[in-house]
Amino acid sequence: MSNHSTKLTSGELATLWTTFQNDTSSLCIFEYFLAKCEDPDITPLLQLSKNASLEHINFLKKLYSEEQIPNPVGFSVDEDVYPDTPRMYADMFYLMFMRQMAKVGMITYSAALSLAVRQDIVDFYQEGLTFTSDLYKKTTQTAVKKGILVRPPYIPYPKEIDFVDEKSYFSASLNPFTDKRPLNAIEISHLFMNTETNLLGSMLSTSFAQMARTTDVKDYMVRARKVAQKHIKVFTTTLVDNDMQAPMSWDTNVQDSTVPVFSEKLMMFLVTLITNVGMGNYGIAASASMRLDIANNYFRMALETGRLGKSGADIMVKYGWLEEPPQSPDRNKLVRENN
Repeated sequence: MSNHSTKLTSGELATLWTTFQNDTSSLCIFEYFLAKCEDPDITPLLQLSKNASLEHINFLKKLYSEEQIPNPVGFSVDEDVYPDTPRMYADMFYLMFMRQMAKVGMITYSAALSLAVRQDIVDFYQEGLTFTSDLYKKTTQTAVKKGILVRPPYIPYPKEIDFVDEKSYFSASLNPFTDKRPLNAIEISHLFMNTETNLLGSMLSTSFAQMARTTDVKDYMVRARKVAQKHIKVFTTTLVDNDMQAPMSWDTNVQDSTVPVFSEKLMMFLVTLITNVGMGNYGIAASASMRLDIANNYFRMALETGRLGKSGADIMVKYGWLEEPPQSPDRNKLVRENN
């Protein structure tokens, strides 16, 4: 039994299960990246990330054993990654992928930490948050050093404090000949961030469509790519119309190989993860955007992303790839079985 007399809460069970899925999948990804990476500045960061995933998995397995909880299945280096296959991505993609995943990790670990109560779980997520923020710093510094990082757009410093004095500040006419107010800094930052997230989704789904063998998975990846590119166009058009720079495309980092480097189960999981992150980002961005046309775009795209995610979940259920998280007892079922 565990040395802790306090049982894990439902919130802790949920975040630990999610962490196990994320870290076992990350271990597979970094296994492949490390087998192909040739850049001396990027390889140590990949090794650092792989080691962190291994440490997290070992902690979780020990915890599950102590608490007498069955180990989740997650993903396996032996079954879900094929490191001896041809190169699918350029080295710069590995760096930008780590940077984006560090962003996701900071959000995920912050949320998990806010749900943790037991001291060992609090310590675990606090250390995870520290690691991902440090990884974000290192990947950002390396990207700047290599000259591949596109910064969010610059705007002039404010010269005075001002207040909204017209209701028209919150609205934007649907008439294309009517001028819209300039974007504010909050709106620009969300448009830029969501463009970056969709660029990652577009690149991943492009590579996965090339290597997928199952028709359902291939068709889904093509659809995911189209959705991501459609959303990128909306975001970049809004930025460009405001004379703002949009992030560069990563599509040139996808090679022309069609040999699978990951299992289809892992590919579906990764695209589902990016889809879920995108939906969360859209919700936050919609609530922060003060121009009605921009908020409406986020609501519409969140719905479209949700439908895409549901289709992906259906495919994972069909092929037995979707593992169930811990659940509360079905009381009605227990009553029926007792009768």
